Amino acid sequence: MHWYYTEGHLTIKIDDEEHKFSLEELISNSLVYKERRKKVFKIFIIFLLLIGGLQYIGGGMPVDKDIYFYIGYISTPIILASLFSFVSHLYLRYVKKQENDLDSIFKENINI
Repeated sequence: MHWYYTEGHLTIKIDDEEHKFSLEELISNSLVYKERRKKVFKIFIIFLLLIGGLQYIGGGMPVDKDIYFYIGYISTPIILASLFSFVSHLYLRYVKKQENDLDSIFKENINI
């Protein structure tokens, strides 16, 4: 597999077969990834604030408890928000993913 970049096109040559990709196409794929990452981060913050707020409203901040209680009290909203953001990441990545030609070429020819 050989690749080279000339005049705004990335060319990948595999077994005497050339595949050309424009610079605009590569940039748009990068922007899709960045947008997906922003959405997942927003979902994490929203769920963290929602779960933490409900936890605080439901019982307030406990006093005179062991340190392990406070570790669990604070880490529970973080863990649950992480779980929800991970599920949303999987949803955005796999369900709505548009398979582009460059990704499919690398999947077929590179075994990682």
